Amino acid sequence: MTTNEAFTADVTDYNIDKNAGCGVWSVTGKKEDKAYTYEEAITLAGNGSYTYGLLAVLSLTILSMACDMFGFSVVLAGSQCDLQLTPSQRNTLMSMPFLGPIIMSYPWGYFSDTQGRKKCLLLAMSCSFMATVISSLSPNWIMLAVLKFMSTSCCSCAQSTTYALIGESSTQRVRGSYMLVMTSMLMLAPAYFYLVGYFLLNMEYSIDLGFISFVPWRLLVLTLALPMGISSLALHCFYESPKFLANAGKEDQAVELLRKIWERNGGKDHYPVKKLILNENCAPAQGQPLLRSLWQQTAPLFRPPLLWRTLQLYYITAVVYSINNSLQMWLPFIANAVLADDAGAGGVCDIILSSQNTPGVQPTACSSKLEYLTTIFGIGHSVSFALVNALMSRLARMKLMLMVILAAAVASGTGIILVTNRVAGFVLFLGITATGLGIGIVFSYFVELYPTSYRGMAACLGVVVARGSVLVTINLLSSYITTSCHQCFYAFTAYTFSGLIASLFLPADGKKKT
Repeated sequence: MTTNEAFTADVTDYNIDKNAGCGVWSVTGKKEDKAYTYEEAITLAGNGSYTYGLLAVLSLTILSMACDMFGFSVVLAGSQCDLQLTPSQRNTLMSMPFLGPIIMSYPWGYFSDTQGRKKCLLLAMSCSFMATVISSLSPNWIMLAVLKFMSTSCCSCAQSTTYALIGESSTQRVRGSYMLVMTSMLMLAPAYFYLVGYFLLNMEYSIDLGFISFVPWRLLVLTLALPMGISSLALHCFYESPKFLANAGKEDQAVELLRKIWERNGGKDHYPVKKLILNENCAPAQGQPLLRSLWQQTAPLFRPPLLWRTLQLYYITAVVYSINNSLQMWLPFIANAVLADDAGAGGVCDIILSSQNTPGVQPTACSSKLEYLTTIFGIGHSVSFALVNALMSRLARMKLMLMVILAAAVASGTGIILVTNRVAGFVLFLGITATGLGIGIVFSYFVELYPTSYRGMAACLGVVVARGSVLVTINLLSSYITTSCHQCFYAFTAYTFSGLIASLFLPADGKKKT
């Protein structure tokens, strides 16, 4: 019997060995209802108002996570005078959005794989929203740091769990495109928080609440939290991942949710699926001691047959994130230097080495306003990258696109060392930061290449790798770029090239495991 014939066999009962590891569920019994593979069942459920609505809500969830984590830099720009931040306090605050995900992504991955995607998102985003709202009333930098650590610890689960939920609730034909659309929202987030930050931080008012003065940066915090509150409420209108339920042994519930999805997608007549068959039987580790359960959810990622794929994807994740995020902190600084009327000749390194200022150092004259030039550049950069990512979603050639992105970054890194024109050097600098376009592609592989029971953990550990690599790279870059600029770009180019080599061994487009 061929694989396709086995997937569509008529069955009455499933004989499943839960300890046998991942494989095809065996099927025995006399003919009754036809058994559908999950991929066939979700394809029959179709695409319509439900999947479009879910995509919109999860995209908003991704946007709110990005605003909470990366928009914090704009909040700090507005709060530094009110809280009288020293450079060391400001640097400590800037590390909070990275420390939170490093510590909490592992528990969220476990929760997602054992309790459900929707439940994980609801709990995490609701807690993050409350912590962010309370942080707007922080009387000092310590309370702000603690609450920011709490909020980003919770909302960090969105980067992995949203991809798992949309991947398991949509058909294979649109799955990759949907994930890249969500990534476009991630890249569009800076446009939102720069624009809102510019208008709010340039307002001048102060309302005395007794224990604090309610000034513009506090209103900015509440405004940036608004998408998170809306997405938390909207998630109640959607269902748990049917594939998660089927994999957990709740087949009847999974079939019922598939039928409801079919109805909300505009299905007519009769949804034919009564029985499901999965091509994996790795049930989540439930009803066991916590440490043993954690081990069973994690260990399979680091032993054959998943070991090589895990190491490969985590390495590519580190390359994509660390290069993009560490250089992002220099974008406003370089933009101002390049576009200034009195800017001299020379490449990017000449501009950096000739400057006496470094990012993260508070100027002598304290200002809580967002500069016009920084705002325009931040919005333009965000929108252009989001549009490119949206165009990529139409191609659905994941491996090819990732390799092109990394190859372009390698070429840009090589060129930036050689050119002496400041505008050309700045364009090449943007070419290196384009590694961020690979974020959605990498996380789509976590959904495509891992069994249902482990993909939440694999993706959440990917977030740990991403944030950890960014934290290390930012500190190294800040320490050496002003003294050894060319050497930094040599190292970045070689590092990106190694990521390109690693991506060569990804599965060919159209041959990913689903």
